[in-house]
Amino acid sequence: MRRTIIGAALFLFVFIVYLGVATKFTYIPRWELDHLNPLAKALSSFRLDIPDPSSRYDLIFYKGRWYAPWGILAAMFLIPMQVAAGRYVPAIYLTVLFASINVLVVSVLLLRIRREFFPEMSLFDIFVFLTFFAFGTAQFYVGTLGSSWHVDQMVTTTFSILGIAVIFKKKRKTLDYLLSVGLFSITLLGRATMVLLVSIPAVLYLVQYVHTKGWSISSFKRVVVRGIVIFGLPLGLFSLLFFFYNYLRFENPFEYGYRYIQEAPYLASIRLSQGIMSWTNLRHNIWYFLFEVPAIIYDHGVKLRFSLEGNSIFFLSPGFFAIILAKPFFSYRGRFTLDPYRLSLWFASVATMSPSLFLYSTGWMQFGYRYSLDIVLPLLLLCVFGMKGKTNAVFSLGVVFSLWIYYTGIRALNP
Repeated sequence: MRRTIIGAALFLFVFIVYLGVATKFTYIPRWELDHLNPLAKALSSFRLDIPDPSSRYDLIFYKGRWYAPWGILAAMFLIPMQVAAGRYVPAIYLTVLFASINVLVVSVLLLRIRREFFPEMSLFDIFVFLTFFAFGTAQFYVGTLGSSWHVDQMVTTTFSILGIAVIFKKKRKTLDYLLSVGLFSITLLGRATMVLLVSIPAVLYLVQYVHTKGWSISSFKRVVVRGIVIFGLPLGLFSLLFFFYNYLRFENPFEYGYRYIQEAPYLASIRLSQGIMSWTNLRHNIWYFLFEVPAIIYDHGVKLRFSLEGNSIFFLSPGFFAIILAKPFFSYRGRFTLDPYRLSLWFASVATMSPSLFLYSTGWMQFGYRYSLDIVLPLLLLCVFGMKGKTNAVFSLGVVFSLWIYYTGIRALNP
C-alpha cells in the first residue's frame, strides 16, 4: 500500500510539473499543430485519411487524400478521450500522461536494479538517476510538447520503456520475453524505428539460451524453435499490420509516405537532393547529435544561442558521459567475458539511432536532439551500470546543469 501511494504521488507530481511547464503554469493548454485529433476522428469512422484538414503542413498528399506521416498508435488513445469529452482534446494531455507513466516505470525499474544488481545503490542514488531521466534529458523536452510529432514519439516511447522494464532482470522466463517483444512490436504502429530496441531481449535471449546451455544440436534446436515463437509471432503480426497500413494508404507495403510529405522548403530541398535516407546525411546528423554546442553571444547580457537543428546530448545531459564506464565486457580470471546487459544496451542504442542518423532531418525546429528520446532509457541504464549504481558529486553536478539547461531551453522555445 505504501509503495502504491508513493508511486501515485510520483506520477501526480511529474504530471503537474510537466503540464505546468508546457502551459507556462497556467494549466490552460494551447492548441498546437494537431493532426492526431483529426486522425483519431477519422479512425473512429474507419478511415485512414484525414478529410479536409485545417492545416496541411507535415501531412502526406497522395492521390487526392491527406494522410499522417506516422502510425495510428497515439491517435487510438485519443479516440476514448474524444468520446468522453464530446470534442477534440488538446494532445498535450496525452504527451504528459505517457511521459508521467515513463517516469513511474523507470522508478520501478531502478528499484529492481538496486535489488538484483547493485545492493549498495542508495535511495538517494535512485533519486538522482530518476531526476536526471525525468528533467535532464529529451524526456523532459518532448514530454512538454503537444504537436503531433512529439505526441507520437512520446506515446511510442512508453511502450519501448515497458518492453525494457519487463525483460531487464536476472531471472527471465519465456513469458517475459514474449511480453517484452510484444511491447516492442507495438511500436511499429507509432514511431516504427523504436522496434529495433527489440535487440535488448534478443541479446539477452541468445546469452541465456545459447551461452549457458552450450552449442549442442539438441539445445540449438530448442533455442531456434523457442526463438521463433518468442520473436517471430509478435514481430510477424505487427509487421503485417505495419505493411498492411502502408498498402492501404499508398498501394505499396514499403511506402511510408515521405516522398509525398508537405514540409518546409528547406527540408524538402534536402530530401530531394540527398534522398530520404542517405550516407550524406550521416555526418551532418552525427554532428548535431553528439558535438553541436550553443554559441555564446552578448545581447543585453551573456546568452546562449541554440541551433534549432539540435544540440549535443553530452552538452545538454553531461551525465551521459558516464556511459563510457559501461564496457560491454569484463575481465574474469584473465579472460574477457561479455556482459549481456551492457552489451544489449550498447547494441540496441546504436541499432535504434542508426535510421534516424541517416534521415534527411535532424528533428527540425527543436531544443536538443529529440530523436535521442528513443534511446534515453538505454543510455541511462548504461550510466547506472557504468557507475555500478553509485552517483558522485561530479555526476550530480552534471544533473543539476541538465535541469537548468533543459528548463532554460524549453522556456526559450516556448516564450
